[in-house]
Amino acid sequence: MVDLHTHSTASDGTLTPEALVDLAVEKHLNAIALTDHDTLAGIPGACVRGNERGVEVVPGVELSAKWEGSGQMHILGYYVDCENDYLLERLQWLREHRQQRAQRIAARLKRLGVPISEHRIMEVAQGGSIGRPHIARVLVEAGHVASISEAFDRYLKDGGPAYVEKAQFRYGEVIKLIRLAGGVAVLAHPATLQLPRESLEASLKRLIRSGLQGIEAYGNHDAPAETSFYENIGRHYGLILTGGSDFHGANKLGTELGEYFANGLPDTDSLLEALSQRRPARTAGQGSSSS
Repeated sequence: MVDLHTHSTASDGTLTPEALVDLAVEKHLNAIALTDHDTLAGIPGACVRGNERGVEVVPGVELSAKWEGSGQMHILGYYVDCENDYLLERLQWLREHRQQRAQRIAARLKRLGVPISEHRIMEVAQGGSIGRPHIARVLVEAGHVASISEAFDRYLKDGGPAYVEKAQFRYGEVIKLIRLAGGVAVLAHPATLQLPRESLEASLKRLIRSGLQGIEAYGNHDAPAETSFYENIGRHYGLILTGGSDFHGANKLGTELGEYFANGLPDTDSLLEALSQRRPARTAGQGSSSS
């Protein structure tokens, strides 16, 4: 078994990269991909623990992407070169904007009569890539809400009174960035695009023309009919079919590591091999200059 969509304390998960690998061992997983938002910081620790405990760790990242629709588009990059200068520079830029976004959200909350400490947000993030779950935890600590889900529902959800849009690259730029870093680009949880099937197929074709190579066909919150559609459309366009839980620990209750296959199961024996074979030629230094 493999889980190719996980998050650690390097972004908005609640388990350290090492603890995430330990949990994978408990769950009898052969491999996981660490796909933190906008950062590769957790990968070295996860790889060391993976080598110690016999779990393959696929170096990955999850990036949000600008596109024409109203839903959210996230793209996963697998087997990225963690020493690619251009990738590291672009991720640093995104993280800096995440911090600025957190400050703007805190300012909006203060104007709403819901003050929280910016310093405490940074403490909760533990130096990782700051996300709304960190702010939600601080809201809970301050007694403004009873749960993380309430924090999102009342203040932080898209369109909510304290919502601030995050910095993103266009989807073509995201895919290019992943490919330049030697990685494989896969569309994450396609349901979040919030598109009817015909429109999803049209968007998928545009993504494929930009270099997309896979689709996350197996997720723990997808209905069986959706999973079947993702399987069929992915195979039709020659995409790799991946699966993952989008595990965040206590920041995303009801989602368990490795438990994403209730409505379908990828061919785990060949999945990692297929991803590895789709990698472009190693591009160390290719993306080191700015564009």
